[in-house]
Amino acid sequence: MRRPPIARRLKVLAVALALVGAPVAAQDVPTVAVMDFSSFMMGEGGASVQLGKALSAMLVTEFSGREGMRVVERAQLNALLREQDLSLSGRIDDSDAIEVGKMLGVQYVFLGQVTSIVDNLRMDIRAVDVETSEIVSVMKKSDKTTELFSVVVNLADEFGSALNLTPPSDRAEMESIPVQATIEFSRAIAYEDQGENDLAIQHYEATLEIHPSHRDARRALERLRGGT
Repeated sequence: MRRPPIARRLKVLAVALALVGAPVAAQDVPTVAVMDFSSFMMGEGGASVQLGKALSAMLVTEFSGREGMRVVERAQLNALLREQDLSLSGRIDDSDAIEVGKMLGVQYVFLGQVTSIVDNLRMDIRAVDVETSEIVSVMKKSDKTTELFSVVVNLADEFGSALNLTPPSDRAEMESIPVQATIEFSRAIAYEDQGENDLAIQHYEATLEIHPSHRDARRALERLRGGT
């Protein structure tokens, strides 16, 4: 059966979002939707790992903790888009992503790619203005994969600077994350997106066994165990 045109599907999505109370843009408060980034990972058993999901989740967490902006939670976004048979696995094209942003009422969507080969990380991410379709910020980062958390914080800083937002007064301590912990976290995110919460919990726990202070894994476990 042919899927209905994206515009029609997105109208249905907009109604659904309104019913569940999804975040909408408030006046003068920039609102962001972070798509899952396309990714490639090689080395240390990470060939099948969806690193782009982990990066997206970490960026959502970082944005959520900052004043002066709003971010659409990925669990809510993914669930509603899945109902409309839209993919956020990194393969959605820019025009569809912008249409999604319009229906969500957000001002900016984040798109991009991330590559990790052994312990070498490369990210190319852009923030697109939903209304004008213009790229407002391009963020290219190269670092060690173990420095993923620092890179995420720096990405959020760059975007905030581009919008003249006040930097956060209280920020998490920068720390290296072992590559294997990032692999376990990526697998946990993928399982959670599929609704396999028991498996997701196992991999979040494995993440914390390797790296006990992993902020996103700890919060994910609290969310899943608490049923929120």
